[in-house]
Amino acid sequence: MAASGGSMEDVVKYFQQTREFVDDRLREYMGGGEPLLDILQESINYTLFSGGKRIRPLFCFLVGELFDIPRRKLVSLACALEMIHTASLIMDDLPHMDDGQIRRGKPANHVIYGQDVAALASIGLLTKAYEIVLEDPALSDDKKVRVVSKLASVVGINGMVGGQFVDLKYSKESMDFSILDYIHLHKTASLFVASGTTAAIVGDATKEQTDALESYANNVGFAFQILDDLLDVRGKVGELGKSMKQDKGNFAKSYGVERADQLVEEYTGRALESIRIFDGRNNKLIALGLMLLKRKS
Repeated sequence: MAASGGSMEDVVKYFQQTREFVDDRLREYMGGGEPLLDILQESINYTLFSGGKRIRPLFCFLVGELFDIPRRKLVSLACALEMIHTASLIMDDLPHMDDGQIRRGKPANHVIYGQDVAALASIGLLTKAYEIVLEDPALSDDKKVRVVSKLASVVGINGMVGGQFVDLKYSKESMDFSILDYIHLHKTASLFVASGTTAAIVGDATKEQTDALESYANNVGFAFQILDDLLDVRGKVGELGKSMKQDKGNFAKSYGVERADQLVEEYTGRALESIRIFDGRNNKLIALGLMLLKRKS
């Protein structure tokens, strides 16, 4: 898919086309299978195709453009990122985790299919993500190893699993910024960061370029999460399309709405500043950061 022009209208159109492209590729990866597993596959597809924004695959492709990487070399990675993200949503919503009843305006996966099937759907998506990258003929063996190693570290004990653990064990208490920082860095921002750094691996980016992308992603990830917390405080379930948290693991509840609004602006500003190294080629990354800043759900 060719890059669109520079106007905001063109960029928004490009984002929508990319979302549709990712949906089509995900359907190809998830097609067919053993009839005995139909219910499991239905459970996976229920959340995978429930209207996600495909932000992580989009970021992956935008980084690919910076290094002139053919899209075919990033398809498996982009879809793997979305599978991992979807797996985390299914797992987070389970009753013994965040106990979410609504996700993207629909009953959470376990509400429809049961906790047992939902847990297996989450595990199935995680392992499928690694599988499609490792089987991708467009990537060299060296790139596959480095990319999958990065993804595994993001998901594991020192990544999303660790972030979820701290969230579960400390979210009912009044938390200082360091604990909130740990939760959101590991549970939310880390996968967004990996969406850029894994694409940078494929593109043979320099350390300076990779550091700039990591800074951008970390700051956008934090802005995204704080805005999510603000929406959780201000919004309604029908508007947000998901269950609203009742714990104190929330920037807006811990520091107040006014300070949380300031933090969103500050983190977004830092994100945009960090990609000045790509001046002349970073218009879509700028647009992505600003688009996330203005989201309502």
